[in-house]
Amino acid sequence: MQADPCPQEKKRKYSINSYLEDRNKRIYNHDPMSKQKRVFLMSFAAIFMACGTHFFKYPNSFVIGGVEGMSIIASMFVPFTRPQLTLFINLTLLAIAFFVLGKKFTLRTGYVAILNSLAALALDKLIPINGTLTDNTMLELFFTLIMSSVGSAILFNIAASSGGTDIIAMIIKKYTHLEVGKSLLFVDSLFTLASIWVFGIEIGLFSIFGLLVKGLCVDIIISSMNQAKMFIIITSKTEEVGSFIKDDLNRSATVINAKGLYMGRDFTVYLCTTSKMEAPKFRIFIKNIDPKAFITVLNTSTVMGKGWYQTDEISDNN
Repeated sequence: MQADPCPQEKKRKYSINSYLEDRNKRIYNHDPMSKQKRVFLMSFAAIFMACGTHFFKYPNSFVIGGVEGMSIIASMFVPFTRPQLTLFINLTLLAIAFFVLGKKFTLRTGYVAILNSLAALALDKLIPINGTLTDNTMLELFFTLIMSSVGSAILFNIAASSGGTDIIAMIIKKYTHLEVGKSLLFVDSLFTLASIWVFGIEIGLFSIFGLLVKGLCVDIIISSMNQAKMFIIITSKTEEVGSFIKDDLNRSATVINAKGLYMGRDFTVYLCTTSKMEAPKFRIFIKNIDPKAFITVLNTSTVMGKGWYQTDEISDNN
């Protein structure tokens, strides 16, 4: 006879099944992001950005804004390493933010800023790098931008921040009423332009190019992360399509009664937005239930409402 699984194995299987059931339930209900997932994404972004800084940004002296850019320039004048200066500057800015911008903002940005600085400091101790990884500066700039943009996009998408010059931009906004985006661009541009004087025209131009392209990369990545599908469906199977939207997708739709121009027949038009994962399932169902249905699928992003884009208010409540 086959022995029964040990209690530990039963407990492990029960925990996995419970997790999967809970996860599927949250997906079906379109619940907002959990605190655990939010913290995981913040941690991943901070460490991922630190890897990009350590392996590509620091060795090439790319001053693409941020506290890292400040530390790269400052390291040429003081006897401290770039990771040490980054940690010191971040701690100083967080202390100022606590008194100027308040406790809530400081706690939100402090976790990512400190973890990012400590990760870069640990990498410097564990995997020291004395020069660039390759002789191709443009290739290394590409990886710098990709890793920095992905990390920033993840943070912006969950209403978080890596701190640094974001704090300076928020302080400028508070006292001058200048928009945060313009304030941030102004602060980052000062240090990027200073890199021409410190490191020469070539590194300076690479840094300016990187600063300009990074904003575009972040916008593209955020749009792809929040992409959804907008269905416009003209069908005669009103009840079947409506039941599928409500029961299987657990979503709603706008229903319009319409008449065809050519034959004058009565039809139902559904306007329904789904996630990228739900779209193939929805499209296959419609074609199976009504092969004559006319379907238009549009790409869209930044959809707001229950089960969609995580606004600041929703994130704060979690």
